[in-house]
Amino acid sequence: MNRGMKWSAGLLAGALLLGGAALPAGTGYAASTGAVAKKAEATQVRVGLKWKGALSAQQGLLSGGRVYVPVTFLRDVVGLGLSYDAASHIYSLGDGYRKLNLAVSEYGVDPSVNGYYLSEGYRGKLIKGHIYVPYKLLNDYLGYQSSWDAKAKQLSIGSRTENAITIKNVSFNKTFKGASTKLIYPQVSGLADEAAQKSINAALQASMDRFVAQAEKDLKERSAQDREYEYDSTYVVTFNEKGVLSLVLAQSSYTGGAHGFTLTEGHTFSLKDGKELGLSDLLKSNPGYKKQLNADLTKKLKANPGYLGGFKGLTSDRNFYLKPNTLTVYFQPYEYTAYAAGTIEYDYGFNELLPKGASPFK
Repeated sequence: MNRGMKWSAGLLAGALLLGGAALPAGTGYAASTGAVAKKAEATQVRVGLKWKGALSAQQGLLSGGRVYVPVTFLRDVVGLGLSYDAASHIYSLGDGYRKLNLAVSEYGVDPSVNGYYLSEGYRGKLIKGHIYVPYKLLNDYLGYQSSWDAKAKQLSIGSRTENAITIKNVSFNKTFKGASTKLIYPQVSGLADEAAQKSINAALQASMDRFVAQAEKDLKERSAQDREYEYDSTYVVTFNEKGVLSLVLAQSSYTGGAHGFTLTEGHTFSLKDGKELGLSDLLKSNPGYKKQLNADLTKKLKANPGYLGGFKGLTSDRNFYLKPNTLTVYFQPYEYTAYAAGTIEYDYGFNELLPKGASPFK
């Protein structure tokens, strides 16, 4: 995901941390993209931003049908701590499993949450030297919700009411000869039912154990002449409400060749009893959900330029995860599409999949 950043660490740090999130106007990037920036600005509309009901002096932008929020609003109004790492040229907002990293380069603003790289739809913008992130990122990954006043052109943002549990990063500490590793996985605490808590943590631990076992198998076959292998794992929480926890594990490996490989695992749990939920649990009020999904997924996959063929319908009840009001179905690289397409994801609103008034959590 490192796009070959060419910014001066000193310029970037001074621009954002000391100058209110503005990149220096004299940089090569600002000059080379001036015409593009002017064209983009013509389609942007200023919008008011409220935090917990109070209107801020800082404004967002409506561009391409999306609201973008300035990083300084998150720092100064929402109160997220902001730091800059000169070695990696990355800005960080917040902490813990929701730490947002923004890699700023001549290519744009690439976000990751807890080390989990987000897709193109969540990329930020550099506008007149200022850094903006799409509100969708705050909604889907950082625990915020909003209401939109179209007449006043104001977005009112507040915190979501989430499950009263604690989620922490756990590092898997083990030295692998011939490989560099950074292995992080989640564990939860604070559940009312201790047995449910143990069940969830055991499932998450088991996923890490499988990944480590595969790494050990790979390394037994590695020759001394091979370059060092690489193994990384992290996760992102995508839904933590209404007695349900949904998260995505990302396990990446490089064992030689042209590129590495990242395996995605979605897990959705009931906090009441620790059960891992499947599509059949969440969509049971729609007896035809599988037929509906298969028909739409077939159409979408065939429209993908990298489609390799072979999709005949969902083969797993669990290749999904939840976001607010949304169910996301995913497929691994090579599963049905070429590697270059990456992990394929398709979002479905629950209002598309369930009868009117039905809830996936009842």
